[in-house]
Order: sequence, then C-alpha cells, then structure tokens
Amino acid sequence: MIVHHVLFRLKRPTHDEARTEFADALRRFGADAPFAVGPATVQESLMLRGESPRTADVLLTVTFHRPEDFASYLASAAHDALLRETLEPMCEGWWSVQAQA
Repeated sequence: MIVHHVLFRLKRPTHDEARTEFADALRRFGADAPFAVGPATVQESLMLRGESPRTADVLLTVTFHRPEDFASYLASAAHDALLRETLEPMCEGWWSVQAQA
C-alpha cells in the first residue's frame, strides 16, 4: 500500500470560510479519487498555535494499492482538473510525501 499525504497552505490573507471551501472541494474530489483505495480523508487545521509561515491549512490523505496506481492517479484528468481549478488558484503552496503503509 502507498499512502499519499499532501499538506496545503492557502494564499494569504485567508479566513475560516476559505479554508472550509477549499477542504470541501478536496472532499468532493476525494470521495471518488481516481485509482485510490476507498475515499480520501481531508482534515482542516485547528490553527491552535495561530498564524505561522510554517503552518499548513489542510491535509489530504489518499491510499493506493500499488505505486502504479499512484502514478495513474497523478496522470488522471480528475487530478489535473483539481490542480488547475482548485489548487493553483487557492494555494500558496503544497507539499507531499508518499509512504508505505
């Protein structure tokens, strides 16, 4: 199993409504993420430590059976649309890590 974790930082200034709107877009995408094992999980930061340049706003986690499935996910039309329509317009940046489960 391959687990794909992505931390997203929204463009600043941001507010709770923007974070929720972004997380909801990820949830819609993740409900049927291409080539994934089940739905993705999306978690919003509680922002307990306040604003920091090292703070991410949202975490996405998607699981795949094989590395080939992850590669197909990255190349999918749905992932490309997510990049163009949601991530690029709303995010300052994002960082991913893939790990074995």
